Amino acid sequence: MPFSTTARTILEYCTTHTPATEDILYGVWTSLLGTLFTPEQGYMLAPRRCDDSDGGIPNAIIEVMKVSPNPLTLRTILIAKIQNTQYWESRIPALQRQLNRYTDGAFSGTAYSKVYWIESIGPHWRYGEKEYEGQDARPLIDWHHTTHDQASFDDLQTLTSLVTALE
Repeated sequence: MPFSTTARTILEYCTTHTPATEDILYGVWTSLLGTLFTPEQGYMLAPRRCDDSDGGIPNAIIEVMKVSPNPLTLRTILIAKIQNTQYWESRIPALQRQLNRYTDGAFSGTAYSKVYWIESIGPHWRYGEKEYEGQDARPLIDWHHTTHDQASFDDLQTLTSLVTALE
């Protein structure tokens, strides 16, 4: 099933217009990940806004955690790092460094054998994996330059399958 009309409209708008604030992108990605990884399936989203140590650029991090109820444990399985459109291309190296730091932190915290990740700069996004602390985050797909098309939907479905296979 493709994105809902509302999700597609918002995603398309963010592709064709630079949002006035990063908060719109954070909301879009939080909603999108919340649709793919629901509490009913045993997932929890942990979003936070931060300024990175690579130039103070506003960005957001959204961790998707797998919840095990008895005893209660939270395991980081996906980290999404989101920045606004105006940083496209020039910020890729810094975003990659930040992503490596956050995924390394997940391994020293609650991640197990693998962490998946998404990096997004405006409508440009890709995903990948990291299998151990100290390894560079490895892309599994090339950059998409829109988030509202069928190819993006298909790749997000593939990512969802990869993440749920970690269980």
